[in-house]
Amino acid sequence: MKKIYLLLLCGVMFTAAGCLEKKEVSVEVPQIDVAPTLEPYTVADGVFDVDAVRSNITIKGQHFDLPVKLSSLGSEWEYRFYSRSEYGLKNGSGLATLYFRGVEMCTASLENCYKGAEKESVVYSISIKTSESDIYGIVPLVSTVSDVEKLLGKPDDEQTMEIPFMHSYTYGVLSGTDDKGVVRGHSVTVDFDQNGVVDFVSVTYSDMSGTEEK
Repeated sequence: MKKIYLLLLCGVMFTAAGCLEKKEVSVEVPQIDVAPTLEPYTVADGVFDVDAVRSNITIKGQHFDLPVKLSSLGSEWEYRFYSRSEYGLKNGSGLATLYFRGVEMCTASLENCYKGAEKESVVYSISIKTSESDIYGIVPLVSTVSDVEKLLGKPDDEQTMEIPFMHSYTYGVLSGTDDKGVVRGHSVTVDFDQNGVVDFVSVTYSDMSGTEEK
């Protein structure tokens, strides 16, 4: 009888342990509004329209909308989050590399990104450096300064520096970062190499309500 009791007790303990292993910790995250997806459209050459830009993003043959919730990406998409401690990321913001069918696509900046609930994050900015992708027709390693100006016009801000070399165009509005480290802006940044060829292009589209334009 004593042996049977011990076996039953062990069974109860294993059952309880199994329940504990399966239990998931629920993390409450804020609900944020995400700008609606737009049908791709263009405007006249030389005119910057951030909504036109964010609706015309192609990453290695895949159309990409911005902003977008990670949870709404299809099953063929994967993501790997950057280390918070290594990159000094605050709880509420994040960085991730996005993959499609196992192939690296781009780097993404995330808002609503909280520890334990990272899948609820929203991609508000992406950066590309490959000639197999483009943002509004701007192709890294291919497009030139004149190509960019033809598409978007003269930049709202231009920065150049000889050592270390830097030549950068910025279009649109940037209002700095919020208390979580999320960049608030509707903007495009294009970096050029020493030959005037696009090295890097990124687009940012985050909630601007409650911010002052700079």
